[in-house]
Amino acid sequence: MLLDDVIAILSDSKGSLTDALLKTKILLRQLGHKELVAWVNSELTGYAKEDEIPDYRQVHTTPHANVILNGWQYKDTLLPQSTLSEELRKNVTELNINSSISTIEEQIKKYHEEKLGLMRPLSPDYIPSLIKGLARDASILSAWCEIDMTEVEAILIQVRSRLLDFCLELKEALGNASEQEVPEKAANIDTPGMFQTIVYGGTVVIGSTNVQVNNKQGDIEGLLAEVGKLGYDKKELEELRKAVEADTKPDIREGETSKWYMNALKQVGKGAIKVGTDVVSNVIIKALEHYVGS
Repeated sequence: MLLDDVIAILSDSKGSLTDALLKTKILLRQLGHKELVAWVNSELTGYAKEDEIPDYRQVHTTPHANVILNGWQYKDTLLPQSTLSEELRKNVTELNINSSISTIEEQIKKYHEEKLGLMRPLSPDYIPSLIKGLARDASILSAWCEIDMTEVEAILIQVRSRLLDFCLELKEALGNASEQEVPEKAANIDTPGMFQTIVYGGTVVIGSTNVQVNNKQGDIEGLLAEVGKLGYDKKELEELRKAVEADTKPDIREGETSKWYMNALKQVGKGAIKVGTDVVSNVIIKALEHYVGS
């Protein structure tokens, strides 16, 4: 069944989100709800400038510059923001990611494999305001914003989690219907309402980059303590312990740790965890990175 194919792709952390979205597009048409394809199309092709960008595609950025002071050049200097107006501060610290899912997947792959992050150049028009926070004789050669790649990766997590929750709910509602029986059974299901609630109605908390994660390399108890702050119970934390110990290098993208991670995100979607998915994903990713020592 096509629905089972989509669930299988989404349940595999290495499964292509692009493939899952393409199959979902076909599935929604089979169900007689092509009006729901708009979100799928936007994720596949990217959002236009005039489109309303979902909250989970809003990420944080930090302003940097190459600075000259007293004859010395200081490369990649983090710029202060205290002297910026509220509007300008928002322009240099917030960014809507409107790229297609396939582009984001490729960017995240490069980030993990080659440590290549993302940045956006800042217009020279910004420099007079940015330089106010520096020493009097300082000058800025070039300025840019570095993009928080953890939040970019969280976009993939959000899309995968929301779409998977929708498909699982739909699967449960359809029961054991065969491929041929799906359209008839679907006629008695509020698919649009289900889609609206799960895909558009997920809770997202912006600003998770301020979350502090302080566990140390190789400290399993410290890892569990940090994840436990999110609200996961003792049983779930013990399952995390088993997953981490079973993997040579615990990672959210593969192995037992990946399986635990996907289940952890489902708990957010069900309301069992009271913070947003981006907070959960950031804390778990950072805690695992600290544990592994990367």
